[in-house]
Amino acid sequence: MLFTYSPNALAENWLNSAIVSILNEGMTNILSGQRMVSWPRNIPLEYRELLRNRRGIRDRLTVFWREYANLERQHQEALLVAMREQTSLPEVFSNDAVCPKIDTFPDVIRVIIDDLFRFLFEKQLNSIIVREKSLRDLHYESIYFSVPSHVCPFCGLGHLRAPGAPRHALDHYMPISKYPFAGADLRNLPPMCSECNSDFKKDTDILIDEHESRLHCIDPYNGPVFNISLAESIPFAGRIERAIRLPQWIIGFVGDSQDYAENWDRVFKIRERYERDVLNANFRSWLEHFAVWYSNPRTRNAYDDIIDSFSEYIDSVIQDGFTDKAFLKVEVFNLIRNECVHPERGEDMIAFLQLLIDNV
Repeated sequence: MLFTYSPNALAENWLNSAIVSILNEGMTNILSGQRMVSWPRNIPLEYRELLRNRRGIRDRLTVFWREYANLERQHQEALLVAMREQTSLPEVFSNDAVCPKIDTFPDVIRVIIDDLFRFLFEKQLNSIIVREKSLRDLHYESIYFSVPSHVCPFCGLGHLRAPGAPRHALDHYMPISKYPFAGADLRNLPPMCSECNSDFKKDTDILIDEHESRLHCIDPYNGPVFNISLAESIPFAGRIERAIRLPQWIIGFVGDSQDYAENWDRVFKIRERYERDVLNANFRSWLEHFAVWYSNPRTRNAYDDIIDSFSEYIDSVIQDGFTDKAFLKVEVFNLIRNECVHPERGEDMIAFLQLLIDNV
């Protein structure tokens, strides 16, 4: 990720944990042969008034208890472990513990659990009202008004829609089809642009790769985060497009914990999207914009040569940040500036830029 969400957005993140607390107590009682606590006394006291009339939750829990009691002992114990591991957010993002998936359990209990947590996600997050707004709306609005330029932090390319607009689908960071016990945990529901969610991530498992290897992934609220570097890219070494030979783009992630960065790239196809959709698509137009800016007599008369103008162009025109993909555009012009002062290749880059400027 390029930046994280504020933990303040999780102020009302209690629904999932409240239901897991009820499940944990009931499963433990069944395993030990103790008497079950009935609804609504099994609801944690601080949420009892908000949940006591939620019959849909109550009825689904009743179905769960019946089927859970009929499971073999080994499945009962394993399911309790699976629930605890799946809901150990954010630790599960960075530890090496095995996080059991739901598909290893009998179909009948799997379907019941899936139904319960999809009901919490689809219905309850939207209908439980706190301070005159739903839990989901409180979460989203807190995020929207705090993120830079309202840009998706998973890619920096797409934008988050303003509150009141048709909603982006909330992404299950840990897929609900595999890890349903975290299905209504807002920490597992980070907003992202539709392209990140629907086109690239889809149902990808962020904890396990295609070889069943355990991975570390970024916590959307605590990082780590990464800057993008194009410093190792090679000018004039890529394919020819629109009469210009593109650089060979080498996209680096600057920051600690590179395994987190590589998993981020695996899930969201960051390098692929930056190269195809931004760098190759915009390289020529970005250079042409610089040429027009530099051709202005006031600009040209202010600098002894092209190289001296780059700092002003970056600082005053591009303005580093997340608006209009500036974080990538700045890196492109840093690459060009560095190439201009290269002891062997610098003259070629300057001549190339001068040709663009002369043709404005």
